Amino acid sequence: MFGGYAAMAACTMLLARVLPGEALDRTLWSTILSFGIYAALVVWTFAARSALRAGLVTLAVGVVAGLGAAWAA
Repeated sequence: MFGGYAAMAACTMLLARVLPGEALDRTLWSTILSFGIYAALVVWTFAARSALRAGLVTLAVGVVAGLGAAWAA
């Protein structure tokens, strides 16, 4: 649960930095899109073959999004 939250926070930061438009619009759209990404990740987690794989994918999403957000800053 906490890993998914951290991954989506990183996705929100990344999207807020790379989406075009005004700052307020980017923030709102990144939050909305992150809810969709989080829902897809939750559905995929229940379909994963093991808890380890689900955790590793969640970690990978968070790390990639975090590095992308840091790079885009």
